[in-house]
Amino acid sequence: MSAAVPGIRDRLGRVSNSGSALILPLVLFDLVVFVVPFGYLLRIALTERSSTAQYNEGTWSIDGFGYVLTEQTLTGAFLFTLGFAVLVTVISVAVSTMYAYAIWRADGLLRVTLLVGVLMSMFTAIVVKLFAAILVFSPNGVLNTTLIASGAITEPIALVNNLSGAVIGQLYIVVPYTILAVYSVLSTIDESLIEAGRDLGAGPVRTFREVVVPHTVPGMLVGGVISFTWSVGSYAAPLLLGSGAERTVGVAVADLLLRRFDWAAAASLGVLVTVTVFVALAVAYIAVGRTRGATNE
Repeated sequence: MSAAVPGIRDRLGRVSNSGSALILPLVLFDLVVFVVPFGYLLRIALTERSSTAQYNEGTWSIDGFGYVLTEQTLTGAFLFTLGFAVLVTVISVAVSTMYAYAIWRADGLLRVTLLVGVLMSMFTAIVVKLFAAILVFSPNGVLNTTLIASGAITEPIALVNNLSGAVIGQLYIVVPYTILAVYSVLSTIDESLIEAGRDLGAGPVRTFREVVVPHTVPGMLVGGVISFTWSVGSYAAPLLLGSGAERTVGVAVADLLLRRFDWAAAASLGVLVTVTVFVALAVAYIAVGRTRGATNE
């Protein structure tokens, strides 16, 4: 027995070492791709602002954060971005849940068609999707032309160059990812739960509300995080389909970098957005953990 114990310990040690060897490349990848760039961003944010150069290398200051937090234009952009991200997230989760449920209940060719539509949208370049949205929703676009021709409306509906356009454009970007997040959870639901609900007299709507939705909450939370993080950093959709009033943090950072050459302020604003995303991720992680705990009880 005593001779067998060292052998077991050796095997456990080899397993532990092999696990570390597998994790090490991931840790290095995170350091190179995420930690180091964020550290560089934070370092630029902590330099003195300058009117003659992008930033004063070798200096230390929190002037960039002070400027971002006191400049009304930037604080307005930050608050608008948060509201914009929440609005897009709510709509995205609602639409994606319905679409994912339709995929889950569909069979054969219909299910394949619905899934291919999602994947095709994901694989299409963002700029291409947004220009397609302009062609569909502009005053002379497909939607308005069709509605006017059918007699449903007499004047074009303003769906671009405003908040509606920015939201529509951002939904074009985030909805496919949210659909897959929700569908990945829906596909794990035991069909016997649906049958049990129907055997107890619940109709389709009640079964969906009381059986499907509670089990889908983790996927909805993950999809919500995806939508929120994408929308907090939104740039292309508000720029192409919004107006000057839809000034998001992404647009403000581009303006600070490319027009004002104020790298310290731009980096400070970027750090604040990143911290906001981390807080959203932490909240979602806690919520998913509690939801799973409640489901298992």
